[in-house]
Amino acid sequence: MTVDAAEAVGWDMYDPRMTLKATVKTGETVGIGDCCYIDGNGFINVSDTSIDKCHGCALMAATGGDELVLITHGRLKMVTEQTPGALVYAQDTADGTGSPPDDTQAASYNPVGFAIEAYLIFVHIDNLSAVGGH
Repeated sequence: MTVDAAEAVGWDMYDPRMTLKATVKTGETVGIGDCCYIDGNGFINVSDTSIDKCHGCALMAATGGDELVLITHGRLKMVTEQTPGALVYAQDTADGTGSPPDDTQAASYNPVGFAIEAYLIFVHIDNLSAVGGH
């Protein structure tokens, strides 16, 4: 199956047993597919320039106070073309700005998955993704 460019980032397939659920931190805005981490207080934050860990990617868009599911293993449709076979990384975005994974390595960030096709990636969060790279 080949996935053509999607109109929006969205989940193609995921295993609900491979998910995390928590509340989004007040003031945070999360987009579907954004790389996120759970902070020391148990709240979901977007991975950005302030921190490079990724505990999962957002199942749907959410804002502060919303309960949100993070996917740790699944197939994510992309709107930006990726290089098939390339690793994908959380992105070094501005503080408070989230982003789905991308095949452009940001700083020393650890991979969070790989591209299956030009517009389809496999999110695979492991121990290195979860602790961050710097």
